[in-house]
Amino acid sequence: MSGPPEQRPTPEATLLPPDELRRRAYLLALAAGLIVLTLVYAVGQLQGRSDLYTTVFIPALGVMVLFSTGWLLARRSVRIIERAVFVCMNAAHLGQSLEQGLRPDPVRVAQDDALYWMLVIVCMVAYLIYRNRVAGLYSAAAYTVSCALPLAGLLLSDQGVPAELIRTQLTAGITLLFVHTLSWYRGQFEGQRARLHLAQQLAHTDQLTGLPNRRRLYQNVDDLLGPGAGGAVLLLDLDHFKRVNDQYGHPVGDQVLIRAGQLMTDVLGSAGQVGRWGGEEFLAALPAAGDTLARQQADRLCRAFDAHDWPGVGRLTVSIGLTVTRPGDTLPALITRADEALYRAKAAGRNGWKADTDPYSPG
Repeated sequence: MSGPPEQRPTPEATLLPPDELRRRAYLLALAAGLIVLTLVYAVGQLQGRSDLYTTVFIPALGVMVLFSTGWLLARRSVRIIERAVFVCMNAAHLGQSLEQGLRPDPVRVAQDDALYWMLVIVCMVAYLIYRNRVAGLYSAAAYTVSCALPLAGLLLSDQGVPAELIRTQLTAGITLLFVHTLSWYRGQFEGQRARLHLAQQLAHTDQLTGLPNRRRLYQNVDDLLGPGAGGAVLLLDLDHFKRVNDQYGHPVGDQVLIRAGQLMTDVLGSAGQVGRWGGEEFLAALPAAGDTLARQQADRLCRAFDAHDWPGVGRLTVSIGLTVTRPGDTLPALITRADEALYRAKAAGRNGWKADTDPYSPG
């Protein structure tokens, strides 16, 4: 007797959850950030710099990076720490902007581009956290503040504006515009991909039961006919379903169909691919299943339906036709044999199953 086929993980099953992806990305970014902060601080010490950014903000940011790394390694909330880091980076950036505005020095302002690198990094974090429109508005406001404060400080002190500062600010603006464009394009691409995925889902999903529809089932059954494949097909029909609709109404009938699909899925588990064939008929493709296993699964389904409590309906049984793939088989031939076996099961009195190889024995 052959057992259930080995289940290989699908590409969707191997994908990491979004929060885990963000966690790993942030850990990598924090490691890179710690290296950069260490280098900037070391260069500042070698140059003998005593400005507020070098003496206060860089060490504070280093502590923040270490704390955030520990937080993420402890697998705590990614959402909380990313917003906390964003607030800290904003505070450091605003403090540096204020210092350059309140203590203008043309030479230092022209040579110190750390303010604008910090601006770009903070804005990139904003695009990771917020929607593209919100992040774009924030970037525009932060860029305006970063440029206006140093310029205002220099102009008010009559020290003149170095050309190097203008070039740095324009470079930062172009970089932010590029980041915004990439983010917008990513949003458009992801939206288009989501719409395409939804369209594919709708095209291959039965709207009532949420199971694969006939179009998708054709693909599943066709997979059984590939080289080195093989398996079995079970075609299931709810007995006297028209009476359910006539006696209890179509809403109750719809609920019965939904529950029938769920029951089939629960009974077969990973051994079968279940879908709605049409009306009150369901089909299950059993990859790598031989005749013995297919008969066992059909028997399990009949007993499960007969024993199940159908609210508002009472007892409900099914008839099942089964067939196993053969060398040189085609999809129409396989489905035809399953349908003929189903007819035999109904002719034999319903509430049972028949294989296409069983002799015809009407009840």
